Amino acid sequence: MKTDKQFIDEIYKKYDEYQKEEKIKRQKVMKRIINIAAVFVVALSSVVVFSQKKTPKVLQEMKKEDVAKIDLETVGNFENFYNIIKSKNSTNGETKYSFNLQESITDVAKSDMLETRSNTNIQVENVDEGDIVKTEDKYIYYLSKQRLIIINAENAETSGKIAEINFKEERAYVLKPFFRLEIYVQNNKLALIGNIAYNENLKMSTEMQDISEAPKSKTGIIIYDITDRSNPKEIRNVMLEGSYITSMSRMIDENIYFAVSENIYGYDISCKSIEELNENDYMPKYTDTAISNEEKCISYDKIYNLDETEDANYLILVGININGDNEADIQTFLGAGTYLYSSEKNMYIATNKVEYDENYNVISTKTKLMKFELNNGKIIYKAKGEVEGRVNNQFSMDENGDNFRIATTIGEIWSNQNTSNNLYVLNDKLEEIGKIEGLAEGEKIYSVRYMGSKAYVVTFKQTDPFWVIDLSDATNLQILGEVKLPGYSVYLHPYDEKHIIGFGYDTKENGTRVTNNGLKLVMFDVSDFTNPQVLFQIAVGDSKYTYSELLYNHKSAIFSKEKGIMAFPINSSSGLKTNSRAVIYKIDLENGFSLQGEIGTISNNYEEEVRRIVFVNGNYYTLSYSQVRVADMDSLNAFKIIDI
Repeated sequence: MKTDKQFIDEIYKKYDEYQKEEKIKRQKVMKRIINIAAVFVVALSSVVVFSQKKTPKVLQEMKKEDVAKIDLETVGNFENFYNIIKSKNSTNGETKYSFNLQESITDVAKSDMLETRSNTNIQVENVDEGDIVKTEDKYIYYLSKQRLIIINAENAETSGKIAEINFKEERAYVLKPFFRLEIYVQNNKLALIGNIAYNENLKMSTEMQDISEAPKSKTGIIIYDITDRSNPKEIRNVMLEGSYITSMSRMIDENIYFAVSENIYGYDISCKSIEELNENDYMPKYTDTAISNEEKCISYDKIYNLDETEDANYLILVGININGDNEADIQTFLGAGTYLYSSEKNMYIATNKVEYDENYNVISTKTKLMKFELNNGKIIYKAKGEVEGRVNNQFSMDENGDNFRIATTIGEIWSNQNTSNNLYVLNDKLEEIGKIEGLAEGEKIYSVRYMGSKAYVVTFKQTDPFWVIDLSDATNLQILGEVKLPGYSVYLHPYDEKHIIGFGYDTKENGTRVTNNGLKLVMFDVSDFTNPQVLFQIAVGDSKYTYSELLYNHKSAIFSKEKGIMAFPINSSSGLKTNSRAVIYKIDLENGFSLQGEIGTISNNYEEEVRRIVFVNGNYYTLSYSQVRVADMDSLNAFKIIDI
């Protein structure tokens, strides 16, 4: 008898064989319909449509107030949908390829610290971001290996795990249980967002030959009542077809907003007549247990068409009140989203669009924007816009009053094309009112931080220019000053109004080549905007092979100006063993950075790798996959290990 692991392994083996067979088929039509084939590849590696044997209930009615709020045309019916998708997958006699690209580098956000505990680093005050760990009062909530662990940290000596929720599914058709997990905690509610990968055909049979489709995905938000922390109770869930777009969720007051992307199986539409297709197969589907356990479809007259987008996929936005029982607000668009920025009032979604010719030379680089008003769990479309260049990450965007600021890069350094950088100011209708273009030609943007009327921008190719840009007159932007130093900062973190911490790589030049030389922290002094200075800098880790999740995830760091500390995980490899630890730096303007100490372990066991560090009631807690280490904040003595 096969074990569950053997069975799942066979499933993936069969799926790999299926992919290879389909690849051969696609190659035969590549020359004739190359864009179609590209869409098909994406559909295999991501989430495509989900066919139900039972036709779900279709929501056909629209509220009059919804029509008035959204100034976009709906798809209307399946015939219109078919023609729209078919046109998006047509080359129209022009050799042009469109790719949706996402950079890996992410800035660190601003901290919102309480005196007794650390909180998640966030970009905008009062706009929370989901993460794998949250602290609340005396409790730590932690996601590890598809489990939610709740730890009572009121007393370090007696601290320990008091509850666990395991998300691993026993049903064979679930190929991968909840992943891409993020959590939010407020008062007595905990919300979890994540994906499930599964194969619907396995519900009917366990025979391998019955596996005829690629795995599908659903995104779910599950809300728990945690009044009794030792016994969390699920009270509601919302499930949607599609993939959760990582880090594209926010919580404002008691309302959570998040984005789901679902690829449309455009290959079928391009190759088949409308009579051969079932219109119900292409409607996005969802369930909301606050209303019913019955799966529903979003009808074509509730799907809005972003006519300028070239993407054959759905962008689904969800707003939900974690304390309410009203149906979730679900807005569906034909379009795409890659990055999300949110203020307390508005949410902006940006998508990079880079078009290449047949030789992979860049034809056009643009960032498409959508703006939505957020109102007590409701999402209201307000405007769309476009700027030249591509956005680096969420920190490239900012809202100030009624204006929106965005920094972009044109061109690709790796393709030896000339690059340049821009900063735009848009009004409340996303219309351009001010700009700087052609900044730092030959380089690209690695990090941006907006602080009031100033923007701080780091570009890099061989050295790290740190730019100060004045935005006080939105119609007349001015470069005030710059300072150059080796290396580059991948995030900028405010220390106070006149000082900014940079984290990133030190570099060294070898002839015409530039190589990384380890990680470093830098303190920039912007007391004189026209003459910024490097006040302090320090190497991080013990070699150029030191790595940190902070390079791509701002939520892995904690910062407290009050306590004068900044801490984050790092890894260094030596042979077969990895030195995984959290480093804690003391920071002040007289002495700069000083390493207070490290908490961690040297091991060849990845389960002991430090993923996060938090502090609660005078103690640090470092969290790995299998254990939590407790250490005194002053001495850094690790006096307890909690196995999880």
